Amino acid sequence: MTRAVDMANLMVAGEVLSSNEDVFEGDLTVDANTNKIVAGPVTIPNVTINGNLSVLCRSLTVTNTLTIASAGKLFIK
Repeated sequence: MTRAVDMANLMVAGEVLSSNEDVFEGDLTVDANTNKIVAGPVTIPNVTINGNLSVLCRSLTVTNTLTIASAGKLFIK
């Protein structure tokens, strides 16, 4: 996987923090029965949601195709 879709886990004062790039080089797929969070603003070429995707910061840019399956849910907060 590219650096843009790899999550970096950091230990800070006993807490686990995760981060994501602001521009993904690859596509994002959320599998069924799965929950994922992306911190924005973020740009992703293609997004396929079969489970639950939460986007923080109210800014998701999909440059090509956004597909939300019948059981998929997108939350923008």
